[in-house]
Amino acid sequence: MKVIFLDVDGVLNSKQDGNTIKLRTDSHFRLLQYIVEATGARIVLSSSWRAGFARVKNILSDRLKEYGLEIMDSTPVLSGVSCRGEEIRQWLSDNEQSVEKFVILDDDADMAEFTETNLVQTDSEVGLQEKDALRCIEMLNL
Repeated sequence: MKVIFLDVDGVLNSKQDGNTIKLRTDSHFRLLQYIVEATGARIVLSSSWRAGFARVKNILSDRLKEYGLEIMDSTPVLSGVSCRGEEIRQWLSDNEQSVEKFVILDDDADMAEFTETNLVQTDSEVGLQEKDALRCIEMLNL
C-alpha cells in the first residue's frame, strides 16, 4: 500500500485564503485527488485536525468526499512528542507489513528522519500546488 500522510493547515488551506476551517480552495482538493488517482495511495491524517473537534473533522471529511477521497486512518496522538515525524514513525511501526511507499504532505519540516527522504513540503502561503503534487506522484510511483 502507498500512503500519503496528510496535513491540513498549509496544504488544503493556506494563509492566502485565511487558513479557514471551511477549506474553500477547490484547487488543493483537485490536486490531492490527482495524486491519489495517479498513485493509488491511501490517506492517513497526520494533521492536528485529527485530534480536533468533531465539527472540524466532519468539514474535512465532507470536503474530501466531494472529490471521492476518504481518510483511511490517522496517526496516533502521542503525549510528550516533540515532532510529527515521531507520530508517523509510530504509525509506520504499527503498519509496517502493509506500507510499500509513503510521502508526507505538510508545510512543516518536523518529520524526524523522514524530512529528507519522504517530505513534500508545501508553502503555507499558498497551500498544495501542482509542483508538490507532481513530486508526490514521482516519489510514490518510483
